[in-house]
Amino acid sequence: MKRFSDEEIIHGLRRRDNHVIHFIYSTNFDRVSRMVLSNSCSEDDAEDIFQESLIIIFKRIREEKEFQLTSTFSTYLYSINRLLLLKKLRDSRKMEVGRLDREMEDFIEFEEPPPVQDKDLRLAVYQRNLKLIPGDCQEILKLTVQDLSAREIAEQLGFRSDTYVRKRRHFCKEYLINRIREDQDYRDMMEE
Repeated sequence: MKRFSDEEIIHGLRRRDNHVIHFIYSTNFDRVSRMVLSNSCSEDDAEDIFQESLIIIFKRIREEKEFQLTSTFSTYLYSINRLLLLKKLRDSRKMEVGRLDREMEDFIEFEEPPPVQDKDLRLAVYQRNLKLIPGDCQEILKLTVQDLSAREIAEQLGFRSDTYVRKRRHFCKEYLINRIREDQDYRDMMEE
């Protein structure tokens, strides 16, 4: 498949070039889909959000004759998709967006690290490492973020006691924190 520069993408979108649109899907949809699916939405939601973001970009390019990117096209597209996802989650009340940021800071900002400015990168580091820990840890931490008690988590996941859930939750948080500490993107953020 031919690769397109950011300028070629913008020019191709103005012309509604199917090759450019196919290129955008093939190089960006998986990343957006992972973000959407990791927030308890469906593959259909991912497709809807992705298509809506392209419509927004089409309109912007049409309305602004001198449209200029201030970042790479993929970053621009991803940020629109992220905003649309947050709006969808807020509207469907699947999550409180502010709480997600607080919960992430509980997991990631430990030992008084320097402040990290790039919230998207921090979220990506967190989500990537969350997917790499054991499945039961993922479920326990996801339910913890939803403010379920240890007893409710034990009942929902079929564990014998809430004591086990509390011990396992502590282990899972520590395990996730250690994975994040070893993540190269996290290390790079801490060096900035």
